[in-house]
Order: sequence, then structure tokens, then C-alpha cells
Amino acid sequence: MNGITVLRWTLTFLLLILAWTGMAYGIHRLAHHSGRWNLLNRLHRAHHHPDYLNHQRSFRWHHFLLCFGSLEETLDVWITLTLPALLLSCLVPSHAPLMLGFHYLYEIFLSDDRLDHNPSLRGGVTRWFAWGQYHLEHHRQPTKHFGLILTFWDVIFMSGPASNAVTTTAAQGSCRFTPAAHHRR
Repeated sequence: MNGITVLRWTLTFLLLILAWTGMAYGIHRLAHHSGRWNLLNRLHRAHHHPDYLNHQRSFRWHHFLLCFGSLEETLDVWITLTLPALLLSCLVPSHAPLMLGFHYLYEIFLSDDRLDHNPSLRGGVTRWFAWGQYHLEHHRQPTKHFGLILTFWDVIFMSGPASNAVTTTAAQGSCRFTPAAHHRR
């Protein structure tokens, strides 16, 4: 492989990550719109249930099968993150192993308490990544911070903080799910 090929391959992968997180952002935002027929909203409520953050999420063997907690939690992850990763992998098969591998390893080993719901992660890292305090702020105020993995889409769609740096502490026991007919995150 020459330098141009490597550069093209790398740029394609980065664009796929942006597309993947953009699709996840859109699905996640849609999941916060209540409606009689919005299955996503009903599935995503499990993630915002007050007890969700109050219990330790120890690693289990079924996580290797991308099965998490309840059926609702599992389907929420599959629809929000796995389905877009599969779709993009079908569209750009040359990057499918890396795309699907990245998603799989992230969900199994990095999400939940390690990155997404880790209250110790704050400051500079949350300017770029929707981890720690950034995502916990979403649990405190479900009409903000819809970005998953990256904060980029919250910046683009103005659904994050003005400074894009979360400084407030989201109390783990105070997460609420309050769907509304229309959110301007």
C-alpha cells in the first residue's frame, strides 16, 4: 500500500465513524420523542429509568453476544448503534471488519461504567467525547446531549452546552426520563 491509499483508507474510516455516530445521534434523538407508535421511545426508557445508573453493571458472558440487561436495553443498543454500523459496513465492505470490530469492542469493553457513565470523566475529554459527565448530563436533562461516542453532532445541531464542556455534576440517582412531543435538545 502506498501513502495515498493509506490516507484514502483512513479518511474513509473516519468519515464512516462520523456517519455512524451521526446516525446514532439521529436515532437517539428520535428515541426521546414520545408518541403512541414510537417503539424507540419505549425501548429507550429502560436506559433512563432511575435505577439504571444505581446498580453496578458487571461484565457478563452474554455481553459477548451483544445482549445487555433487559430485552429493551439490548434492542436499544442494537437499533441505535449496531444497525447503523451494519448498514455502513454493507455500503463500504472494505471497512466492515474494522467498523464492526470497533463497535463490538466499544460496546463490550468500553461503554457503560467504563466510559459512557463514568462520573470521573470530565473536563477536556468531554469536549470531544460524549463520555462521563457529558453523557450523565443527558441523564439529568434528557433534552440535551444526544451524542453517542462523539460530541460533534451535539455541536452541529446545537443540542449540547454552549461551551461544549460539561461542568455540572449529574447525580447518579436523579436521572429522569421525561419524553416530550418535541425536543430542542
